[in-house]
Formats: sequence, C-alpha cells, structure tokens
Amino acid sequence: MTIRTLHLFSSYTAGGAEKMIISLCRSLQAQGIASAVACPEESYLYAKALKDGVKAYPLEIRGSFDPVGIFRLWRIVRKERVNILHVHQGKLFWPAVIVKLLQRPVLKVIFHRRTQLTHKFYSRIHYRWADGVIAISQAVARVLKDRDKVDPAKIRVIYNGCDFCRFRLDFPAEELRQQLGLGERTVIGTVGAMNYPKGKGQAYLLRAAKLLESEFPEARYLIVGKGQILDELKGLSARLGLQEKAVFADYQEEVEKYIAAMDIFCLLSWDTEAFGQVMVEAQSMGKPVIGTSIGGIPETFLPGVTGCCVPPEDPETLARTIAPLLRDPARRRQMGTAAAQYVRSIFSIESMAKETIAVYRGVRASERRTDQCMAPATFKTIGFEVHSGKELVHRKYSHQSGQKTLP
Repeated sequence: MTIRTLHLFSSYTAGGAEKMIISLCRSLQAQGIASAVACPEESYLYAKALKDGVKAYPLEIRGSFDPVGIFRLWRIVRKERVNILHVHQGKLFWPAVIVKLLQRPVLKVIFHRRTQLTHKFYSRIHYRWADGVIAISQAVARVLKDRDKVDPAKIRVIYNGCDFCRFRLDFPAEELRQQLGLGERTVIGTVGAMNYPKGKGQAYLLRAAKLLESEFPEARYLIVGKGQILDELKGLSARLGLQEKAVFADYQEEVEKYIAAMDIFCLLSWDTEAFGQVMVEAQSMGKPVIGTSIGGIPETFLPGVTGCCVPPEDPETLARTIAPLLRDPARRRQMGTAAAQYVRSIFSIESMAKETIAVYRGVRASERRTDQCMAPATFKTIGFEVHSGKELVHRKYSHQSGQKTLP
C-alpha cells in the first residue's frame, strides 16, 4: 500500500520545528511519499507549506479532547486516505490517538518528540497507542525511556537534517560585517531566543568577553536573537563596558547571513536543549563551534575536531576555551573545514527523510525490533577527510550509549 502521510502541528510561530517539518515533507515527496500538513490557517507553517508546494489543511485543535478539532482531523485523514499520522507536538498526541481508534487498523500514528520535557504521569498513557516514537537526539530518547516510560522498542533516534544549500560554505559575509561595524576583526557569535530567565546563556558569553578583553581587545561579539531578557543583556553589556564590542542583532529570519559573519560560533544553553540545530548549521558554514554539555548539544559535533565542549554557566572555562582559537587562526580554519565535512556526512535532510520512511514502513508492516530501540543501527561508522590536514578521521558512534570515540 502506498504511504500517505499527514503532519500535525499547532504552533503559530516561525520556529525551527516548523521549518524542519517543511523540509521533511518536501524530501518525503521527492522520495515518492505523499505528504500534507494540518495546522492553524494563520500560522507560519500553513503559509510556508503553501509557498513551498506542500499541501496544507487549516486545522486548529483546542485542547486534547476538542470534539470539533478531532472531527475535522478525522475528516482530513479520510479525505487524504492517510495511513501515517505524524504528530509533531505533545499537545496533539491525544487527538491523534482518538482518530487512530476511529480509523483502525488502517491508520498508524507516529509521535515526534523535539523537547526534553516530560509529560505528566496521566499523559504518558498515549505512548501506549503510538506505533512509533521518533526522538531528535539520544538525550530526548533517554527522557522518553527513563522518565516517560516509553517502550524502548518503539523509539527511534532520527537527527534533524540541515539545508546545506542555505547554510553553505561560500556565503558572502563582507557586506554585513561592514554594516555591523565588525570589519576584519575576529567575531565570536551566538544565535538564540532570549526568553526568561537566562535565554540561551548569552550572558555567559558577555562575561567571557570581559575576561578576554585585555588579551584580545579587537575581538567582537555578535549576539542574534530577541526575547524578554534582551534589555537585561544590553544592560549587562553596558555594565561590563562592552558597548563597542558586543553587537545585538535582534531576531533574523535569514540567520545564515549572520552566522556567515562569525568566526567562532557558541551555543551556551544552561538548562535543556533537545538537539541544538544551530550548531549543525554553523558547522555547515565552516565555523568551529563551542557548545555546552547540555542535552543533545554534544551529539552535534566532535570535541577537539570540529568544536569544543564546555560546562554550562561557566564563563571562565568558556573564556579559556575561546582564547586558543583566537590565538590560532589556522586551527580555526582546520576545525571549520572538518566541521563542514562532518555535518554533511551525518545531518542531511535526505538521510532524515530516508530514516523516517524506514519508520513508516516498519510500523506499516507492524514490525517490532526490541533489540534496536534508539537508532537505525547499533553502531554506525562514518569516515570523512579533513583536507587541510590530509588525514582521514573515522567517527564511531554508539547509538545505544550516545558515546562518540575517535581512534
């Protein structure tokens, strides 16, 4: 039977999940899988789907047991002859389960978990009705297994893919650097929401900048994003005397322009981070990265090869990690070259779609592999060449333990 998918989402905003859903749908369509989305008509996802040639149905579900919303979802499922309902938000899991019960045995339900947040104990029951659960990182998979008590046989880790055409190596940066007053100076940057209480740890970059100031007075800091603590961060920058060195660039839809203007990229999340997509995007553009040891961030890069790992909420260690990269431009370039090659070997949209199709086919065939709970294979070895150093680096990745090793 031909696989026909419907992707369910309820957010109105223009976030990473919405963009990833569109990328997945387009890649699924390219591989012969019919794909449509159902989401609020006034949402970013609805407009983006129509613009990008993905069929979209207006749908708003108000609460887990909204009878009108559930009825409308059931009608869409029947009209499109959907046999895979792919649900991308926890708040929509129960409506999907109810529609599944109305369409048994034809309809299979896939839950896609993009956060490390746990469900309340009475909400975990819906996982029993899921035919498969996709986690975007090993960190999320561990939460599903250990805290939400999801059957490990249902869990599959599929990393988000990166649009390498958008986040490309040769993206021009000179004009923007001049506009922002950065010139030829070395730029350390970060991208992320500035939500209460600490955003994505931007304050720790500012405090590290102050520690680096005496040795690297020409370094500049580019901070992209907006949110509730933006004014607080600007105030901290002023108190630290960094007004001329820290540039706040607000939220940017075309964030690739700003990443291109950076020489070193940091993601300094301090509490949770399910994956860290922007780390992959920065590496795709040839930037060495620095990330905290939070959640799925360590899964996005190779420490010592494409980036560095630091503890959260530790500006002193962050400053000590940035300093060698500021002193050694050649090392930065070598790490950036390795980073671009590495992410292209692991995080493509095509690979994401192929692994998702494998999940679809597995649940359609009612296959349950209890010995393979969190990834396509127990071990996966990828080789890529660091051209600047003329050496071949092999990465062995244990999908069960989340460990990464280099020979």
